[in-house]
Amino acid sequence: MGATEPPNFSWVAEGRLAGLAMPRHPGHYRFLLDHGVRHLVSLSEHPPPHHGCCPDVRLHRLRVPDFSPPTPGQIQSFLQLVEEANARGEARQMSGGDAIREIRRLQPGSIETREQEQAVIRFCQRLRTGEDTEEA
Repeated sequence: MGATEPPNFSWVAEGRLAGLAMPRHPGHYRFLLDHGVRHLVSLSEHPPPHHGCCPDVRLHRLRVPDFSPPTPGQIQSFLQLVEEANARGEARQMSGGDAIREIRRLQPGSIETREQEQAVIRFCQRLRTGEDTEEA
């Protein structure tokens, strides 16, 4: 089986950060690798199937229950992974509302609940005010 695009794949920042549904077939991992993806951050409580077929795509797991918001610590862990993977990691600065709108533009249906929206907004507010974002 050749490389096949995973469901809902799109670039958030071309060549640096992408969003997608969980890869389910070995061809999905080959597609990611062929497009320069070297890190896969899974937010699911369950590991992605067939990940072992492509050890060159490093798996990072931040287990977030379905329809629940990530904790501030999980958001911080994600941002740190992106920063490290991008070497310089300078994230775009925007409000929580703008971040939600941008992700929904790129990945319709993303950020599914009011609680998830509030987690993004509170995290962005903490970043602006310099509050501790490491709480679990």
